[in-house]
Amino acid sequence: MKEKTKLSDELRRYGYVFSVKRSFALAAGAMLLMVVLGRFFALSLLPQTIVCGAGVAMVPLFIRNAYRNTYGQRKFSDANIYVEQFLYSFQKSGIILETLQDTMGLFESGEMKNTLTAAMDYILNTYNETDITRKGLALIEEAYPYDSVISMHRFAMETEQLGGDYHASVDLLLDHRRMWAERIYSMQQKKRRQRREIVLSILTSLLLCGAIYYMAGRVHLDVAAHPLAQAMTTVVMLLDLWIYYRADAKLTGGYEEQNAASEKEQLERYERMKKYSKHTLTGRWGRRIAIRKLAPSMELAYLRWLMQISLLLQTENVEVAIFKSYDHAPKLLQPALLELIAGIKKEPGNLAAYQNFLSEFTLPEVRSSMKMLYSISTGSGGDATLQIADIIQRNQKLRNEYEVMEDKDALAGMYALFLAPQVTGGMKLVVDMVLLLVMYLSSNQVMGGV
Repeated sequence: MKEKTKLSDELRRYGYVFSVKRSFALAAGAMLLMVVLGRFFALSLLPQTIVCGAGVAMVPLFIRNAYRNTYGQRKFSDANIYVEQFLYSFQKSGIILETLQDTMGLFESGEMKNTLTAAMDYILNTYNETDITRKGLALIEEAYPYDSVISMHRFAMETEQLGGDYHASVDLLLDHRRMWAERIYSMQQKKRRQRREIVLSILTSLLLCGAIYYMAGRVHLDVAAHPLAQAMTTVVMLLDLWIYYRADAKLTGGYEEQNAASEKEQLERYERMKKYSKHTLTGRWGRRIAIRKLAPSMELAYLRWLMQISLLLQTENVEVAIFKSYDHAPKLLQPALLELIAGIKKEPGNLAAYQNFLSEFTLPEVRSSMKMLYSISTGSGGDATLQIADIIQRNQKLRNEYEVMEDKDALAGMYALFLAPQVTGGMKLVVDMVLLLVMYLSSNQVMGGV
């Protein structure tokens, strides 16, 4: 479990520099807004003080959201440019160090420039360690933990080690980068639109609540001054402030990568999944849940492995390519690869070993691509490189469509925050209408008695 980051530390990480003058101005602005709303609803001193205090107290949280959004935009933009330039440069040279040097020239001073400099310094100036390139690139992955960055680095290292024609695979990675960037930018536009809609929902509900006081004033009734109306107004304003904060927090960002679990954690999940019993109800349930959670990571690992296989097939037959792929395969895939290799060694030419590979996961292209590899191994298949490229391309499109649907589902969940101000406003309207009716009837009785 990660410890909760202190607000001050988080603001500092996002690049916020504390300034007394700016902090005072923001607090004064928040207080002024709360005073205007308080005057609109004719709040007395105590409710007005409570609302103003809450508004000022929320200022640091809104600052955090704004800076987190800006920070996320900058990091995503840097990562997007880095991936694109790295792939184009690597397509020409096929050498990681030269590619890093070319890519670094695009960035001026900043986090990406510093990260690339640190990675290159590590690769060039480290002598007494193994896997120097991998560890140097890991510095970039730690600062920019995006799947596109990690997949690209793995592919580049495998290409340097294995050789072969890698241009078609680079084109696939460039296509994946384009879909990734378009999806993120589209998601951000939708989030900005939804934030505006929630603000309009809050303002509309508050204006409708204020209309009751206007109606009461026309018949010379001061509903706003009633203690119950004062309390309800205070509660509604505090709730609307909280609703906007929740919406702002949820709609801020979205540039971060979904790949939160490390390879080690994913491998541990896979091993736990294999231990669930197939013969008990709880075991089957646990296994099904674990498979569903692991499926996206397994699909990504499988796509990376297919790219590796496409390079190996240029110089090796299918069986040897599979055997050689194990050492550099994604950690999550290695246990299943061991079973595949054991099955091939036990019965060479047997289709069952290929069909059983990742059979627990209902991944759309695994079965067809493994059948394709089997047909190539028996001499009845076509061009392996072209077929694998086609499979990877289809899978990337399916994965992108799935992620777009997930984004839509996440935004659909925000509809509750759009409706929430109408619910709070409706509650206040009911209370104010009842008070208006009671006060109107009371005034008529008084006038009738006179």
